[in-house]
Amino acid sequence: MSEKVVFWYGCNVVRHGDIIHGSIEILRAIGLEVAPVGGPGYCCGTTKDANLRAADGMAKRTVEKFNDLGATLHADKVVTWCPSCHRHMGQFMSGYTEPQQSMSHFTQIVHAQRERLRECLVRRVERRVVLHKHFGFREVAVNPLVEDLLRMIPGLEVVSTDSAVPGHMCSALVSVPQALKDVTRGVCELARSSTADDVVTVFHSCQRLLCGLESSESFRVINYVSLLGESMGLDLVDEYKQWKTAGSEDEVMDLVGPERVAKLGENFVREQLMPELRRAPVK
Repeated sequence: MSEKVVFWYGCNVVRHGDIIHGSIEILRAIGLEVAPVGGPGYCCGTTKDANLRAADGMAKRTVEKFNDLGATLHADKVVTWCPSCHRHMGQFMSGYTEPQQSMSHFTQIVHAQRERLRECLVRRVERRVVLHKHFGFREVAVNPLVEDLLRMIPGLEVVSTDSAVPGHMCSALVSVPQALKDVTRGVCELARSSTADDVVTVFHSCQRLLCGLESSESFRVINYVSLLGESMGLDLVDEYKQWKTAGSEDEVMDLVGPERVAKLGENFVREQLMPELRRAPVK
């Protein structure tokens, strides 16, 4: 009988449906029955850190949802994706409402069952890659875990490097534009010095903020989940990157498609989403 887990993918990764779907398929491949949850209804509360009452309310609501869902599904484990969510659950949320389930990060769960995953990595990926690493997520040693998983992909050459940048992921540097600019330039220099075909991101915000480099650089920016999925034969498309690297606003609108534009509202797409999509990484 498969172990049941709740996969908590968080809020901001919803921009990258390919990462969510790929992660779910990887968890299934290692023998887990997965209940995915995320979005604003499962917010960890970090967006309200300046307002303790609001953050407390959001944290309590989310933990109570996990407790109810775990009891209903007989799932005794929450698998986290986002480092902010993982950290906040351990340092803040559980202090207000006691979780009834244990918590592990996605990389820990998959790495522990990597031999089962290895059996699913059937396609060769002939690429030379370098991992974009941060050193700020101290709760879980994600970098060596991800590197180990990447080295299982047939044909993939992983360049070893000690290079790592501040913060738990790139979004932690957005409020310090010069620091993010330095990191972005460093990514380009690392890729060139490593003669890498791909820069591989660990987390979603790094993918979001760096994928636009493909418009001006020779290397590909890809999340490690997508590389694992590629070797598994999954058809994962990073639509956000397609939109980010489109040549014009009209091309972005065509790629998003009239159905989604109508659902979101054209004014919202043009006024709220388009500025982000048209903003090139500063290096």
